[in-house]
Order: sequence, then structure tokens, then C-alpha cells
Amino acid sequence: MFRRILHKPGFTLVELMVVIAILGALVGLMLPAVNAAREAGRRVQCQNNLKQYGLALQAFHADNGTFPVGNFKNKWWGFQARLLPYLEAKNIYNLCNFSYQGSCLDWVRIQPPGKNPCAMILSHDKCPSDPLTDRIYHDPVFGDYGCTNYLGVMGTSETANDGILLYGDDSSAISLAKITDGASHTIIMGERGISNELYGWPYCGGGDVFGIGTGNGDNLLTTKFGLSPGLHDGNHDYHFWSYHPNMSQFIWADGSGRPLTYDIDFKVFQALSTRAGGELADAP
Repeated sequence: MFRRILHKPGFTLVELMVVIAILGALVGLMLPAVNAAREAGRRVQCQNNLKQYGLALQAFHADNGTFPVGNFKNKWWGFQARLLPYLEAKNIYNLCNFSYQGSCLDWVRIQPPGKNPCAMILSHDKCPSDPLTDRIYHDPVFGDYGCTNYLGVMGTSETANDGILLYGDDSSAISLAKITDGASHTIIMGERGISNELYGWPYCGGGDVFGIGTGNGDNLLTTKFGLSPGLHDGNHDYHFWSYHPNMSQFIWADGSGRPLTYDIDFKVFQALSTRAGGELADAP
């Protein structure tokens, strides 16, 4: 009796190599689309963070008749600290001693562990595209400070006083009535990437390391240096930029939010940052 030998069908080495090559090509085509979709999601979350600030600013104005002072003169409490109750963070707000006679830096320095509000940064302050959002600056003398991606717009320069969130005292608080260019034509907050120096403290910070301490660079920024791409190397602390491709997120004084791209005209960008310049500029 002869036994028939059956040969089971299979793949040759060449066929396997072809299949692997095809799969590799498909993965290569899909990765950019997947990464783009992830970035789109992060961008939406980032815009939502700023919109939370927009709602908090509107609520503060409704209760007080003005927006908060951007950075309090010689005490250096930032407007973000004043907004904490409107961001469901009353527990952190209660740790901020606004009546302390010295600067907030002196106050933070004497706080025991677990009582320093400046190390308690909210998720609303963190752009998900920025890899440095959860880093804490540690100083053995001044204490710990977390950073924010979202800074107030103080105008065209740190001394022009032509924006909305200014450096000053209670008399420097700006109301909607003083925004004669229109709330929908004036930016009030924008996005900046965090640098390796971990510079940008929202609740307490003087900024202007080599200047007069107006909060510029810490919790406020001007439009003096325009809107352009930046890096986390410490050379881009004084202009708005982000980790999103070709744009940064902003909110307007009416609470609305939308991005501005890096190709925006410099004069238009500056006009958007003034409350009463008479330009009535519109975002592109």
C-alpha cells in the first residue's frame, strides 16, 4: 500500500518579507495621522483650560466690577491667585495671605511643608502638549514654585499700561467699561511654553529678573516681542509661544477663545493687546 504524502500550503520567506514590508509601510502611513489626532485632542484640552480662565475672569468681574489686578505692586501676588475661588480651588486660595505686609515671596519662604500654595498648580494651568508642566522649581531659600502655561496680557510693554491685566494696586484694576476697543477685540490671556529654567509662577512672582519686577515673564506677558515659535532653552520667556504647531491659544476679554498663528502681523498682534488704542483689530 502506498501512503500519499500531503503537503500543507505555507508562506515562503519571500512572501513573508513582502507582507512585513507592506505592514511596515501601513504603520508608517498611520503614525502621522495618529500623532496628529492626539495633538488635536491636546490642543482642544489646552483651549478648554484657557476657557476655564475666561469663565473665572468673567465671574470675578461680575462680583467685583473689574478684572483682577494682573500683578500686585511690590507684593507680587498674581491675578491667578485671586481667581482660585472661581476655579474650584478655594482650599489653595485660603493658603494665600494677601494681607501680608511683605511680598508674597517672603510669605512663601516661611510656610511649613504642605502649606505652600505656590507648589499647588491646577490642571487648568497645564498645557498637555508641554513636557515640563509638572516640574517644580525648588529654591532652598524661597521655596517651591510650580509653573503655568497661561499668562495674562499686560499690553504692548511692561510700562505702557495699555492692556487689561496690569502691574499695580487696586486702582489699576480694569473694568469692561474701560475696554473701549471692545471685549471681543482685546486679548486678556495667552499661552507660553515653560522653559528649562522653570520660569513662570502664576500665584506669586515678580518676573523681570533684570527689570523692575512687574510680573512680566512670570504670570504676565507683553506683546512687545510679537508671537513666534519658541524653545524651552530659557531664551523665549518674554514672548508668547506654544508646543502646538504654528500657533498659540488665547482668550479675549469677553471670555471667548481661539488660536493665533505665528504669521499674524506684528501691528495687529499689538493692537489686539490694547484695551483703548482705537484700532478695533480683529483676529485673523
